[in-house]
Amino acid sequence: MSLDETQRQTPGQLSAAKNLSRPKGKPPCEIPGYDLDSLLGRGAYGEVWVATAQNTGRRVAVKIYHHRGSLDESMVAAEVEKLVFLSADRYVVQLLEVGWNAEPPYYVMEYLPNGSLEDHLRRGGAMQVEEAINIFRDVVIGLLHAHGKGIFHCDLKPANILLDQDGKARIADFGQSRLSHDQRPALGTLFFMAPEQADIEATPDVRWDVYALGAILYTMLVGEPPFRSSSSVGEIDSSRGLRQRLEKYRHVIATSPPPEEHKKIPGVDRELIQIIDRAVSVNPRHRFHNVQEVLETLNERERQRYRRPLLLLGILGPALLLTIGLFFGWQNYQTAMLASEHAMISKAYESNQFAAELAATNVSNAINARFEEVERLASDPEFIKLVVQTIEDPELKPLLARLHEVRATGRDQTPDRVAFQQHPNREPLQKRVRDQFELPSQKNTASWFVTDAQGFHLASSFDLEPSVSPIGGYFGYRTYFHGGREDLSPNAPTPAPDETTHLSAVFHSTASGTWKVGMATPMRHEGKIVAVVAMSVDVGKFTSLEPAEHQFAVLVDGRDAPTNGVILQHPLFDQLLEKQQQVPIRFSEEDRYRVKLAKFEQGKPVVGKDPLGGDELGKEYDQNWIFAAKEVPLPHRPGKPINVEGATGLVVVVQEDHSFAVKPIYELGNQLSRQAILAATLIVLVVLTLWYFVWGALRRVPKGAMATGDTGSVIPPHELTTIVAPSKTGVDP
Repeated sequence: MSLDETQRQTPGQLSAAKNLSRPKGKPPCEIPGYDLDSLLGRGAYGEVWVATAQNTGRRVAVKIYHHRGSLDESMVAAEVEKLVFLSADRYVVQLLEVGWNAEPPYYVMEYLPNGSLEDHLRRGGAMQVEEAINIFRDVVIGLLHAHGKGIFHCDLKPANILLDQDGKARIADFGQSRLSHDQRPALGTLFFMAPEQADIEATPDVRWDVYALGAILYTMLVGEPPFRSSSSVGEIDSSRGLRQRLEKYRHVIATSPPPEEHKKIPGVDRELIQIIDRAVSVNPRHRFHNVQEVLETLNERERQRYRRPLLLLGILGPALLLTIGLFFGWQNYQTAMLASEHAMISKAYESNQFAAELAATNVSNAINARFEEVERLASDPEFIKLVVQTIEDPELKPLLARLHEVRATGRDQTPDRVAFQQHPNREPLQKRVRDQFELPSQKNTASWFVTDAQGFHLASSFDLEPSVSPIGGYFGYRTYFHGGREDLSPNAPTPAPDETTHLSAVFHSTASGTWKVGMATPMRHEGKIVAVVAMSVDVGKFTSLEPAEHQFAVLVDGRDAPTNGVILQHPLFDQLLEKQQQVPIRFSEEDRYRVKLAKFEQGKPVVGKDPLGGDELGKEYDQNWIFAAKEVPLPHRPGKPINVEGATGLVVVVQEDHSFAVKPIYELGNQLSRQAILAATLIVLVVLTLWYFVWGALRRVPKGAMATGDTGSVIPPHELTTIVAPSKTGVDP
């Protein structure tokens, strides 16, 4: 038997032994003034129980230390001391009572029924952005208060953030915290601990808590902390010993790519991404310098969010007003331009109408002059004598009689017709007609000819092949003979010659493709019509209005006949003839090349296309024109009989380039448009300049002015001085 004295146990060891033999679910001891109700959790040094204050019935949390013998009493005392520093801070779980001399020792804290942020994330997963921001702000402000009193938490994580009945965050568990002048290392929790903190030689730094803040915000948004994955956890767990685990942790953080999952969360804006990225930066120099800077950045984000609608309104408001102004200005501009254009068109129409009337009068005067020429020749005694001698010539009279019976037309050159053409007794009359055609005053005349009272050509100035000579042929069906609206059938009975000086219907020249018109008058001998004297003229010779650069006159057939609307003369025809080209027959036959004269009857301005502009030959006329039309009147000839049926049947159309007529309006409009654009540009520049200065002024507003929450009397962490001291070898477990 051993005589050695039994080893005596200390009171702490006796308490620990007693606690080990205590049945589960039973309180370890009695706390004066409190009834322990239920166990909240166990840790390395003891348990946390929910208790009820016997005097007030208030629910509290009691932390009981069982292993006093293995406790670093200075550590526990330091935690209590820091909780005392932070008393009355609503962002920190409050210390209510301390039983340090009790056996076992304990202290009493507030009880928060909603549990920790970790519990909340475990139950509901990742949080909505706004909820996460609200909790994050409370944590930042609470941590800022702690830093302001020189306390670094050093183990901030979701499990150490409790939620009160209103969902507000409270910081708890300052067991690993350090005062700003405390150089002892403090290890936090993996993936919430800054990489440089994972070193048993590290000196506490305010940026450790900054890193933890970024990791907590990331966790609330994503559901797990940054850099954490099954491979990274496995790599760290495979390490042996504390130092190797810490080294592995630092290696994992340093070699992993930057976190990206938070950028994919709907509602996470650019500013929030920058806060997280900067806070969890691996290099501490790239992080926020202190918690105050985190809060300022968060407040700046809030300011931007509240300011954004105002800024948007400030930008969209002037833009909307400018748009409305431009819209109504454009509408008024369009209305004014349209009204001015109509006014200019009306003015141009009046000018064109006057020009058309002048041209029509000139054409009428030209017709009258030609009337006088044929009348002068028809009344010349010598010419009458030649005609009568030819008709009554004993040798020619039988030939004429036979020609009257056969009535050869066109190119039907019968023997009697050829004999009549070549008979010498007809030559004096033929010479007289040719001499009339060759007079200098007849340079614009196409031909002269004489027919007898039955409509047969006696003489003509045509210088044609005998095979196509009209002499001896029957032309009594033509309008220049009978004075009707249109030619008759060659087989129709011979009509009586017109007894007045008249204008024939237009007829087409197969040689040039142009149009001609005849002036005819009866020749009387002894009171009886013995012949008809006529001349033909190119219709184009009548348009005495010289074409200007942007205006010209066109002659159109206006008779109620199959040729109604046919263009008889046009500047394009002159261009073709100058090039020795024939005017295409399609211009006379196809309806698309005709002028619709009915639209001119209303007496209103007409704007449209030139019919010939749609043809390949008339491309230069393919544009809008302002038209005015005037019918050519029969000449007024006092004392002279004239056939007034159907008037002349010719219409003068004057057309002016539409773009030229309205050019002054559009030049003025372009000037006004440039001024409007310049004014709008200046307005935009002024607004942008003003907003530049407004934005600069807003950015210079003191950031602390809009900080939310009561920060109390806070010493900014950047003003705290870290005292460099030799590193400690002691490491918190």
